[in-house]
Amino acid sequence: MSDYASGALYSSSLPAGQRAYYEQVLLDTLRTQSILVPFAIMKEDFRARDTGQIVYTEVFDPEPNWNSVAESTIWLTGQHLDSRTVNIGLEIHGGTIKVSDYNELVNFWASGDLRGLCRGKLGASMVTELDILMRNAILDAPAAYKHFSGDATSRYELAQSDVFDVNLGGLVRVHLEERDIPGVMSPEDGGGEVIVGITSPRVIYDIRKAEGSAWLDVQNYHQTGRPFTNEAGMWDAVRYVKTNRMRMFNHGKVIAQTTLNGATVVGQGAKQVVDQVYNVGQSTSTRYVTVTDSSVFSVGDMVTIHYEGAAVDDGDGGFAVPESDGTQETRRVVELNAGGANRISFDRPLMKEHADGDYVTRAVTIHATGFMGGPSIVYGVGERPHPMILPKFDDLGMINRFSWRGFLKFQQYRPEWIEVVESGGSNT
Repeated sequence: MSDYASGALYSSSLPAGQRAYYEQVLLDTLRTQSILVPFAIMKEDFRARDTGQIVYTEVFDPEPNWNSVAESTIWLTGQHLDSRTVNIGLEIHGGTIKVSDYNELVNFWASGDLRGLCRGKLGASMVTELDILMRNAILDAPAAYKHFSGDATSRYELAQSDVFDVNLGGLVRVHLEERDIPGVMSPEDGGGEVIVGITSPRVIYDIRKAEGSAWLDVQNYHQTGRPFTNEAGMWDAVRYVKTNRMRMFNHGKVIAQTTLNGATVVGQGAKQVVDQVYNVGQSTSTRYVTVTDSSVFSVGDMVTIHYEGAAVDDGDGGFAVPESDGTQETRRVVELNAGGANRISFDRPLMKEHADGDYVTRAVTIHATGFMGGPSIVYGVGERPHPMILPKFDDLGMINRFSWRGFLKFQQYRPEWIEVVESGGSNT
């Protein structure tokens, strides 16, 4: 039997009613913690769970002929109607947490309280993944709606000093208005539609400090109303929202690069004591990763470990990190060559496995700003993200598996309603 009254789960079963409840808890976690996903328009089609496709059809408005009509005319040519479709190919996304009955984390999570999991670690994992998928869809804007700071014409021409050009914000606003975009609905009552720039905290800093900037902090115009989540302020009639999802470490032109000399395992790579106070990782873990050449890095560098097979040629001999590589991890170098040559120790352990030959990269950090003139990204859903409690499958019945799963896709939906600016960022 299962006792659900207290929220503690004593079996692997999850009745339909409880699934609906915890699904809503998980979705509420997404609604309250996500910064990017709320800017997408959600299209649900539960029949797409079987087909894997959502097809959205839009009928164009007719074009009027404003020439005058002769008095003798008794028949008019019908105004032509036509359409366009958007195909959304759904993908399976999910994650799982596995812990033993005797693991300290089980006690930390109230001995199996799934509600706490949905609001905590499992929910945070889902929010992070969906926010990243939303960001990647923003970055997938067509070339006609993409800009680069300075004189660059591509991401790999950007220097770190090519900070965001404050004049681009106003210019992009004009571009969107000229395309008759509707704007993003402001969260406060009667706020109307506005243009929103979603960017990184560093870009916000660079805008505020730019010469001649007329930056207005959010507190100065929203003392009683409700701002967007993480809204920072306004400049040139664009309201800016900040999130570190738009800061992409080492995604630009490569500065220094080496490869792993041997595969790594989860939990590996962290120095035991970090910043004098943190005792990091497990006592049995390996405290470093071995690379081909550690001399290209310095203590304090932020480096990204990423899959060799997904890396992008930066045109100058380096292999850059793509945002689509889900294996990537970024870490701060805190120690070099401790106890042996070509060893690197990080501030945090690796949370994913990496193969021998995968890249370790330091490159220009890219800051992306997505200017939303409306819901340009669609969040297609064939099956909503929902939690699962899976049966214990080991011989002693000790391994708890808590998972979430969804059949969904973020993609460009109305690309003319968005423009994207990629830039470097100041280093102060």
